[in-house]
Amino acid sequence: MKASVQYNDLKGTAAADIADHFRGGSLEDIGEYFNLDTNRFKIVGISLYGTEDLYISLICVDKEKSTNKKEHIVDIYIDNKDKKGVLSKIFKRLNIVLYNRYDVKYTEMECDEEVSYDDCHNTDNGY
Repeated sequence: MKASVQYNDLKGTAAADIADHFRGGSLEDIGEYFNLDTNRFKIVGISLYGTEDLYISLICVDKEKSTNKKEHIVDIYIDNKDKKGVLSKIFKRLNIVLYNRYDVKYTEMECDEEVSYDDCHNTDNGY
């Protein structure tokens, strides 16, 4: 499963460190946090969607519907009453990097230097 929005103007990658209070630092810990029925489901991913409202779903193998020939993958929507506060409960750090959707050059490059926006711009009038 790849991330997708209506127009996919930008595409990229994401990386996360799971919060320290989780024992193993794994997807299984996140499944446990949401009381996922691990007898039926095996968590294989997590999806975050939205800006003002944050939607979370657990990407899982449904063991009951899977066969020897095909694993049945389900996207289990979490009723997230906490909205954005849940991010800091799950993740210690979250990094999302986006590029123009057709870029093939810069997605493979590393930055040479990190600088402050204020050091490079007149910030008297904000961004």
